[in-house]
Amino acid sequence: MKRPSFTLEQLRSFVAVSETEHISRAAASLFLTQAAVTQQVRHFERAIGLQLFERDRRRVRLTDAGRLMADTCRAALRSAEVVEDSALAMRHLHAGSLELGASPTCATYYVPPYLAMFNRQYPGIKLAMSVEPSADLNRRVLVGTLDCAMIEGEPDPQLVVHEMTRDELILVAHRDHPLSGLRRISEGDLTMHLYLGRGPQWSAEKHVRAMLGDAYDRVDVLNLGHPEYVRAALLAGLGFCALSTRAVAADLASGAVKRLPIPSVQRSINATRRSSRGGPAQEAFWELLTGGRLTTSARISADGA
Repeated sequence: MKRPSFTLEQLRSFVAVSETEHISRAAASLFLTQAAVTQQVRHFERAIGLQLFERDRRRVRLTDAGRLMADTCRAALRSAEVVEDSALAMRHLHAGSLELGASPTCATYYVPPYLAMFNRQYPGIKLAMSVEPSADLNRRVLVGTLDCAMIEGEPDPQLVVHEMTRDELILVAHRDHPLSGLRRISEGDLTMHLYLGRGPQWSAEKHVRAMLGDAYDRVDVLNLGHPEYVRAALLAGLGFCALSTRAVAADLASGAVKRLPIPSVQRSINATRRSSRGGPAQEAFWELLTGGRLTTSARISADGA
């Protein structure tokens, strides 16, 4: 095996600078001097024969090559961590780390019971979770910067997929909203009111398009990103929206929100991972997700039970 022309320390310095685009902040996060970080990055650029940053007096900016290399280097560092984790796992997972990803609905309603169970079983494992759109999580699992993810969007066909449950997406409005008083709603009715969306990068919008039909492209839209921001605008009476039944279960029960007479959509909640074997913490968590270890009271159902 060919010996690499760079070191892990150079990788760490490059990744730290790529995340902040600032030498002094990267140096502080690594507990190194600015000079040391600058030298490590320059050595790394020379070793691979690429310019990774554009530099000026105030800060540095990633080049196109730098952006492509950043994910690859994060994955390499994660692989190095897995080597350490494997050794630590000889003591029955008393130490190690687990890098997880989740889309917003999954992070809010589906992942926490599994994290709690895993943490009780393996309190020495350091947990980290990134909340991002499903497409971004697919990419990060593929390149290796995440061990596994739980998503509500379409999984990448190259990943191993396990369906956890089904989630119901429904159309809702505040009880005082004009749409809440209608027994039947046409596409024309919808286009007269503001739709509270997430944004085109979020997978839920594909399902909403199917629910609204042609009205989806004609309605006025306010994109708010995270579903909880959408719910807050809903409760303020700003417009109508599509949310998981779990997200508005309490609001429906209290009468603050009304379900609109538009057919709902069922979407899969999937756990994803790479096909290759991961570190001990990843394998233990995957076994928890797919092996049915949760007690009946902790299992997740789409209706919020």
